Amino acid sequence: MNPLILIGFLAFFFASLAVGVRLVALYFRTRELPELLIGIGVLGIGPVGFGMMMAGTLFGRDDPGLQTLLFCLGSVASLTGILAKCLFNWRVYHSTSRAMRAFAMALGALLVGLFLQQAFVSGFVPDKGAPSASSLSRSALQVGCLLWGSLEAFRYWLLMRRRQRLGLAEPVVTNRFLLWSIGAGAAGLGSAVGTITGMIVDKPSLEIPWVVASSSAHGFVAAVAMSLAFLPPAAYLRYIRGHAEKAQDAA
Repeated sequence: MNPLILIGFLAFFFASLAVGVRLVALYFRTRELPELLIGIGVLGIGPVGFGMMMAGTLFGRDDPGLQTLLFCLGSVASLTGILAKCLFNWRVYHSTSRAMRAFAMALGALLVGLFLQQAFVSGFVPDKGAPSASSLSRSALQVGCLLWGSLEAFRYWLLMRRRQRLGLAEPVVTNRFLLWSIGAGAAGLGSAVGTITGMIVDKPSLEIPWVVASSSAHGFVAAVAMSLAFLPPAAYLRYIRGHAEKAQDAA
């Protein structure tokens, strides 16, 4: 694999691992459900799910049994992460809406149903040609959940930015919603490229070099955004607060 492409994958793996572990550890101190949900989401989709599938692709070519096992474990982890993000989207942004709760539950039920269908039909043997209909449908729903979260975070950032101008919101927290929107959006768009390509070509998307490069680039953007949101360096925090103070003075 091209070293530049590998950088994107490694950045996404280690950033999501660090952020996910931190958020889950934070839950054990605060007992707040959002921290747990987003921590599980980041870990399940990133280092565990993505990591297992990449390991299966790279190291399981000569051992079909090992490759199937890694793909199965990766699929379970990704499903768990997506379900956690789906619940997070409802719980954080629409906790009082019965309609959105029903939507989140229906989306989760569809994801589980497609997962079980794939488990019984293919046993998670990697697709040799174009992905199956159930695999593509599950991928499309996962992309939809990621982009849903990105749009919700962006909408909330706009609301928080208005409150910040009135001195009612902390600049770092406000900026975190924007960064989360960028990170989830990058992950969703990267997955969307692979899903759409899988509908068009007659081979697994991870075997297409430009799709792999796209996934790496989107993963790198997601890694930077997640790191700045949840593991920001002191210089970045000073910049955000200083920029907010200048904007307040100008107003």
